[in-house]
Amino acid sequence: MIDFENLLKNTKVYQTINKDFKSKSLSHCIMIISEDSIAVKNTCRLIARMLLCSEDNCGTCKTCKQVENGIHPSLIIPQALNSEGLKEFIPRCYKSVDTDIKVALIDSFQDIDAREQNKLLKLIEEPSGDMVFIMGVTKISTILDTIKSRATKFVIEPFDENELKEALLTKFDSYNVEKAMAFAEGSIQRVVDIIANPDFISSYSTMLEIMDGMQKSGGLLEMVNKTNLKTKRTLEEKKNALTMYLDALEIIIKQSIEYQTGVNTSVDDIIVSISQKYNTATLVNVEDLVIDALKKVDSNCDPDGTFYQLLMSILEVKFKCQS
Repeated sequence: MIDFENLLKNTKVYQTINKDFKSKSLSHCIMIISEDSIAVKNTCRLIARMLLCSEDNCGTCKTCKQVENGIHPSLIIPQALNSEGLKEFIPRCYKSVDTDIKVALIDSFQDIDAREQNKLLKLIEEPSGDMVFIMGVTKISTILDTIKSRATKFVIEPFDENELKEALLTKFDSYNVEKAMAFAEGSIQRVVDIIANPDFISSYSTMLEIMDGMQKSGGLLEMVNKTNLKTKRTLEEKKNALTMYLDALEIIIKQSIEYQTGVNTSVDDIIVSISQKYNTATLVNVEDLVIDALKKVDSNCDPDGTFYQLLMSILEVKFKCQS
């Protein structure tokens, strides 16, 4: 069974591709794009199943089960996304199969480095006549322009909150779903990550306290000490912890802007308090500061220093935008 199948079948992406396939106008190269990796991977497998199943993607026949398990003879998946794995993958894509169509599937295409992506270019430009190439991408900036230009791109939009909640309740208990939905932002992956990691709720609470209580630069060290960054021993642990705080801060900014603009007035009292202390212009600028901080995390900058500098920059922006 493909996770969240009914939810994914209701997306515009799936319905458009299904329509194109039935009308025989489907592109030979499809790129499924979203930061929601669960949605991307399951949509890729669902489309592969659609193309190979002769029973309208029934989900119950032998073909569907083989596709779900990645063992159908007409489904070609690389063993690894490195030089050796792709070296074995490419020739298989040119071999004939017993079915009318064969499907080449790489559901984490962003994990392939630029040099190896180049090696796939000829396959994408000159595929065998019976092949459809499905690529899943969670980070479009990592994909070569030459690859992007040759693929028909489909973007999975954030899911409707009610539809997402209904789908989640089939897999998780209602208490955890209710708690995580406040941070979902239409993403399956985000909700699943939160349910699997209760530390996120703690990080969110800490960032609420920091944003509500931060007044002047003299108290920033105290604010930094409210986090658990100093308790982490390795750089990787610190990076992961800081990323969680930054993700939580992004959600707080979004909630505050939505409250200020009247999009969502059903928020906690502390979001109301933060919204009164930071105007919309400040919050929009803080969003950019968070993005910069996340880039620094990726570049292995000192997490403690990065967080301190972020808080300092937030105060500076607040002063400029509200003075």
